[in-house]
Amino acid sequence: MALVPMQQLARYLQREVSDIYSPGEIIALSRLLFHELREGFPAMVATGKCNHLSTTYRRAASFFMNEGGGDTPFFRPESVPRDSFLMNDGGRDTPFWDVGKVGAVAEVVRRLKTGEPVQYIVGRTEFHGLMLHVTPDVLIPRPETEELVEWVLDELPPGKLKLLDVGTGSGCIAVVLGKIRPGSEVYACDVSERAITVAQRNARENGVDVHFFVQDILAPLPVSPHLFSLVTSTVSSSITRKGVSLDVTPALAFENGSFHAVISNPPYVLESEQEAMEANVLNHEPAEALFVPDRTPLLFYERIADFSSRLLVKGGLLFFEVNRSKGEEVRTMLLERGYRNVELRRDMAGNPRMVRAVKP
Repeated sequence: MALVPMQQLARYLQREVSDIYSPGEIIALSRLLFHELREGFPAMVATGKCNHLSTTYRRAASFFMNEGGGDTPFFRPESVPRDSFLMNDGGRDTPFWDVGKVGAVAEVVRRLKTGEPVQYIVGRTEFHGLMLHVTPDVLIPRPETEELVEWVLDELPPGKLKLLDVGTGSGCIAVVLGKIRPGSEVYACDVSERAITVAQRNARENGVDVHFFVQDILAPLPVSPHLFSLVTSTVSSSITRKGVSLDVTPALAFENGSFHAVISNPPYVLESEQEAMEANVLNHEPAEALFVPDRTPLLFYERIADFSSRLLVKGGLLFFEVNRSKGEEVRTMLLERGYRNVELRRDMAGNPRMVRAVKP
């Protein structure tokens, strides 16, 4: 009995990238690529780097047309049910191994072998049931962050709330909160204008209203006794991080005591931890969203805790995703700043990765 396309993909990927990915990861990759192929993925990926004359293409075509590249055809299209090997392409049925589809798969494999994350290759990923666009300008959302969002949703009181996501990146936290709590007023900021562009697209395509703005959280956050709209005058400040000068334009001024929750997944990987990280993360994901100096590991947590103590209503909630080796330090820091009911929670892998605190 012939194998279905996803099984073919899994076997091909197993042959080509088994030294990079585990069997479980290869199955997940196969499912993702199979879905993308059905959605017209070849036009997005087959950029000519892997054309039908290339060695990579010929290896892929040989595999899909002949089992493992042998002499016996892997299947005869006329003998296969319409819903198995054949896919609808522009109103006509074409074998899975046509030039476009094989070229797309071959190009994906070429990029996977460089260590490029598959989420960047296909340009999107799933997070908490939503499809989100991702680019190298933003971190790829992780399952641990989904757990943090679940905790936030469990703890938020009913009613219309005002929420702030600090360091939004792809907008994954803000978009999910806005989707599940549509009556709430959601704000989200990031130092990167490119990240904000990605986040805005994710909010728009998921039908969520989020107020995004560019803000370096190490620069002064505009806080006012009265909430007012977009600041018309440009107020720029400059802060040096890793020797790079960043021009920051505060976009909004917030009223003290106006937010019901502040949530953040800030940079928390110590620079000294880089050696133990996977190459695909180091070489492809934005370093400014990952790393913090060893000498100031709580830099962002302290800053966010300070301005959140002013922004939060009485009883307001502060949530952090944290470095698993710094959870107790973050908890102690929050207690020293007067927060109460500070809880450090473990993720599904048993690592202390989330903190929640309450403003007294």
